[in-house]
Parts: sequence; C-alpha cells; structure tokens
Amino acid sequence: MKNIRIGLIGCGAMGINHARSLADHKIPNAELAAVCDTNKDNLQRIRQDISGTAKLFENIDEMLQSGSVDAVIVATPHYFHPDLAIKAFRNDLHVLIEKPAGVFTKNVREMNYAAEKSGKTFAIMFNQRTHPIHVKLKDIVQSGELGDIKRCNWITTQWYRPQSYYDAGVWRGTWKGEGVGNIDKSMSAPT
Repeated sequence: MKNIRIGLIGCGAMGINHARSLADHKIPNAELAAVCDTNKDNLQRIRQDISGTAKLFENIDEMLQSGSVDAVIVATPHYFHPDLAIKAFRNDLHVLIEKPAGVFTKNVREMNYAAEKSGKTFAIMFNQRTHPIHVKLKDIVQSGELGDIKRCNWITTQWYRPQSYYDAGVWRGTWKGEGVGNIDKSMSAPT
C-alpha cells in the first residue's frame, strides 16, 4: 500500500504534535508531505524540529492545489475548521479536523454537507472517545438500559484550566466569542 500524503494546516501546539507523529512514522502508511501556516515562525520551527522533505506553504490555497497531498489535518483555531475543511473537500482531499467541529452551527452544517457531497473521508479528532468511562457510557446508552434519552448533561470537574491556558493563545475560549466553551450565554462576563 502506498503512503497517504498528509498536509498539515496549522503548526501550533496540536499541529506540531501531529507533525512529529507523522515525521517519526508513528502512523502506518502516512507521511508528512506538506505543512501550511501563515505564521513564518511556526514554519521555521517545523523546519528545525521535524526532519523530512515536507513542503512548506504560507498560503493554504497553494498547498491544497499543489498536488502534494492526498489528505489534510486541520489543527488551527476552531473558528477556521469548517472553512478550511470545505476548501480541502473542494480540492478533492480527505479531511481530519481537530475538535471542536466549529463555533457556529451553520458553518458546521455547511462543512458536513461539503464532506458528504465530496465522497471523501471526513473525521473529527475527539481525543476522549476511547477513554474507558466514555466507552462504557456509550455502551449503556446504546443498550437501551436507560430508555429513550431525552436530555443529557455531562460535567467534567477534574479538569482545571488556569488563566495561563487561555492566555497562551488568543483563539482559546473567549467570553465574546463562544462564551468559553459550552456555558450558559446568559451568564455575565467576569469583570
């Protein structure tokens, strides 16, 4: 089987991890063929930290149209996930995006429609899906043991993110943007 040529879009914290995994051949039948980031410092870091022959691009359209990749991983701030995925589908590429799917329901629906229409493989990286408690809960719900689920509320209390987490990237949860995740929009912003 020939290797799938992966194009990485976004070289921040998650992107660099994907780049290293691909460059270190930790993903069978996949190779890092191209990397795109509008931040020249991120591209320089990729060039220094990651060995290999991946082509570097500062322009997403150039990478998508280069013929260098068969699939892309979108590891950008979540606001950009739907638009970048749609562009990739229009260029006949398979797509894996980081979570979340997006911020706005309309954009996510447009992305899902483009994925379906493209006939390409589309997936979202939900990093908690294989955690044993989540697998067990899925099994219980699918078994019908609880009956028809009308509403569900899942609260994770063991995760604490200090202010430094939010300060590390301007795209991370904001009160003005998406309300710092899934919180009640009627809550007032802190003063």
